[in-house]
Amino acid sequence: MQNKCNWCDQPLAPFQLRQVAKQYVTHSLCADCTEMIFQPDSTTMQKFLDSLDAPILLMQAEPRKVVGANRQACELFAKELSQIEGRRSGEVFDCVHAASEAGCGKDAHCEKCGIKKAVDETFASGNSFDKVATFLKIRKNHDINLYNLQVSTEKAGDLTLLRIDQFLKKD
Repeated sequence: MQNKCNWCDQPLAPFQLRQVAKQYVTHSLCADCTEMIFQPDSTTMQKFLDSLDAPILLMQAEPRKVVGANRQACELFAKELSQIEGRRSGEVFDCVHAASEAGCGKDAHCEKCGIKKAVDETFASGNSFDKVATFLKIRKNHDINLYNLQVSTEKAGDLTLLRIDQFLKKD
């Protein structure tokens, strides 16, 4: 783990090191940078998200919708940012259950989803999760395929970062 903030390079005090010990997405931000970066409609927020070396979705608590994404996430999902923001994560992933009558996060299949569980728990407890494995049935070009995913989560102020560590079509 770094002993300095990943954004401003200022040394982290011992109490700050304890607070960031379980951060898996940002790899240590000081409290001041977290507060400054994760402001609504912040250009700094987009710059920060794009600086992370993995596809990232930024989720709000209620309703659980994406409020930001980095360039790598847009490329992974072959979508423009405007097609990602304001959607639930399953809609971004093109999960078949997101299109059910109940909707993303509310379908009976969603209760087993590792993504939903990790995001919900991160919002509820503030705990970060690293490489949570799950499978999703994803619809692409009229075909439905099973994908093996791993995601990590981290609380950032009132938001949660969702990093996509693995997104592989299962043969």
